[in-house]
Amino acid sequence: MKLVKKMSTRMNNPWLQLEQLSRIRVKESIKYDAFWIVDSYNRYGLMIKCDEDFDHTIREIKLNGIQIQLDQSSSPNKLILLLKETKDWEIFLILCHDLLNVMKHHDENIIISVMKRLERWQKLLRKSAFKIMSKEEQMGLFGELKILLDYIIPTYGTSTAINAWVGALGDKQDFLLENLAIEVKSFRMTSGNRVWISSKEQLNSEKNPLYLFACALIETDKGQNITDLVKSIIAKIENEIVLSEFIEKIEEYGYYPEIPKENLSKFILEKITSFQVKEEFPKIALEHISPLIPNIKYNIDLSGCSEFKVNINSILL
Repeated sequence: MKLVKKMSTRMNNPWLQLEQLSRIRVKESIKYDAFWIVDSYNRYGLMIKCDEDFDHTIREIKLNGIQIQLDQSSSPNKLILLLKETKDWEIFLILCHDLLNVMKHHDENIIISVMKRLERWQKLLRKSAFKIMSKEEQMGLFGELKILLDYIIPTYGTSTAINAWVGALGDKQDFLLENLAIEVKSFRMTSGNRVWISSKEQLNSEKNPLYLFACALIETDKGQNITDLVKSIIAKIENEIVLSEFIEKIEEYGYYPEIPKENLSKFILEKITSFQVKEEFPKIALEHISPLIPNIKYNIDLSGCSEFKVNINSILL
């Protein structure tokens, strides 16, 4: 199991109070009995008792570093999760609380709900879900989420806005709407008005007009982080399909809602400056780049681009 080296030091370990072959009831208000357990090998575990039959397909779920046991020999049925390596208890505790939260909020189809969460964790534990995001990665995602939350969603609605957010999918621009394209670039307010263009296609779009939204960020404890923005956007989503699409997209940036990110920086979006990227805009045109140069990265000083400025409100009508 790949883990962040510095997970939460404030998490309380519920297994520390248990001896070998002992258990204690989970202090959660849920319909079903759940217990923190320690088995005969001193392995940490979670046992869930349920009168409904756990589907046999649960045996097909494989979690890295976690053993799944299904006891249907008596009623109620028991689902038991056991951690193979005690040192990984923090991420295991997060998984357990996630399952308990599902049980807390789902009175019906509880087995299906638990199965879906286990499948979700199977996917998470296969990925590098615990990699620390760099400051630059955080700033990039923060800017796109802020534009999505404050401008695209209010103008086009949640479903259309999230569908139009295609930067996470490796598209040429960050937002492709019916009549326009938007590329979002974040930079530190203290570093001047310079942004990095990281591919030859970013400012060369087949869709016209193309706009560049430059987001000047200030890092401060009084600001918001990616988690704050993600929660605000999720609160606006009512459709499960749209929610799944949004989750998949933020995952492509290396952000996973289930995994605590205590290292995330907080920012304030001090200013957004929007530019229309016309032919005369300071960019490297595709026809000037040899096909033998697959990748290119360059810096633009936006302080000299005032003639291309446009009002953001006139763009998003």
